[in-house]
This record gives sequence, C-alpha cells and structure tokens, in this order.
Amino acid sequence: MPTNLPLPPESSLPDVLASIALLAALLAAWAITGRALKAKGDLSQQVARRWTANVRNALLLVAVVGLLMIWAPQLRTFALSLTAVAVAIVVATKELILCLSGSAFRTFTRAYSIGDIVEIGDNRGEVLDINLLSTRLRALDGREGSLRFSGNSVVVPHSLLFTQPARILAREGSPTRHGFALVFETKADLFSRLDEIRERAAAALRTGDGEADEPAVAIATTDLGRTRLEFEIATRPEDAGRLEQAIAVAVGGFVLALPPAQEA
Repeated sequence: MPTNLPLPPESSLPDVLASIALLAALLAAWAITGRALKAKGDLSQQVARRWTANVRNALLLVAVVGLLMIWAPQLRTFALSLTAVAVAIVVATKELILCLSGSAFRTFTRAYSIGDIVEIGDNRGEVLDINLLSTRLRALDGREGSLRFSGNSVVVPHSLLFTQPARILAREGSPTRHGFALVFETKADLFSRLDEIRERAAAALRTGDGEADEPAVAIATTDLGRTRLEFEIATRPEDAGRLEQAIAVAVGGFVLALPPAQEA
C-alpha cells in the first residue's frame, strides 16, 4: 500500500552561501576603495571623508537589498504565516523606518553634505559623517549666532528631518556670519567711541590669524545697566574662535583703559 511521505524541507544552504559570497564581495570592494582613497594624496580631508561616507552607504544599501533578495522566499513564507507578528515588528521599528526615510529624503533633496554647517532642530554644527540612520555633527557652542566649536559631537537621527526644520548656515569652505558680544561695566562713554572701537576691531582682524570681512559693531545696554558691544564678522568656522579672541583682547584693552566720562 503506497504511503505519502512528507517532502524534506528545502535546504537553506544555497541562501547561506549566497549571503556569505555577497558580504565577502562587498568587504573586498570596501577594502579596495579604502586603499584607493589613501593612495590619492591630492584629496583634501573633506573630500576623502565625503567619498568614504558615500561608498560605505552605497555598500550598505547593496548589502541590505541583496540580502533581502536572497532571503525573499523565506521571508515571504514567514510573513504569510505570521502576519500579526509582522505588523507588530513594523510598529516596533517605526523609528528605524523614519530614519531610513529621512536618509532617503536628505539624499533626494541634497539638503546638506559633509563639511556643511547646519542646524537641525536645536542641534547646530559641522557635518562630520552621514550614514543611513543618522548624521554626526561637530557641535557649535550654545550662543546665538556663534560659530565656535564646543568640542563635543552630537548624533542626529534622520527621523528629525520630518519634524524639525533643517537650516544650512554655511556650505563647505564658504564664510558665514559669526556673532558675539562683550559686556563692560565701565563709566566711560562708549557710545561716542564707537568708531574707535570699530577701528580697533578691524585692526585686530587684519593682524589676526584667519580671514574675515570688516566687522559690524552695535552698542546697547543690558538690563543691569552695563554696556554691551555686539560684533558680527563674516569668516570661516575654523577661524571664528581665534578672531573672536583677537577682537576681545584689542577692544577689551582699549575700553578698560578709557577714563570715566566725567574725567575725560
């Protein structure tokens, strides 16, 4: 009497071998690309970092798509038999999906690239690295209008691109506005000396280590009655700290040496 014997389950060995071959090929491509970039001695650091990030992201995308195609039959069977689990997984990975979607949005719109100075929500800084899920920034300090780096870095998930505005403060290598203020408690009449203060600041920029346009200077008073000098210069982010210090030393020494207004 013939009997119906169950068919043996389809072996997953070909899929495993195909996955190993794909990953090995991508790792080889990554190693070859890294050696090629190191051999290019004429590339700047910013260009090398941009190429490294672009190649890495492309290889990761190829790896994800390739593995999905290799394992598609098994994934399809699993999804059909466990629909409820699949829905739960989608809900649980909502943030991951938003990050991947935000990465695609940034790529298609060319919102920013490595080396740009950007502001995403409350995060401001220079773009150091971009991957499929997040952007790493070299953070600026918290002062309004300042371009000085704080020494910290921050990782911004790409999901924020759908909920927070993204502003380009400066493209790579281009100057932008750097603002700062000096507050003095002095009896000298700084309002009548504003032109001299502006000349001292301009002279500090000309002798300072960096490049900047002529400074814009405004004067005001604080709630406590102190005199506030506000400066704004167009410079590169890497020069902002040095030039701010040069102006602070030059203008501070001039102001503190002024006699009180009633003795002038």
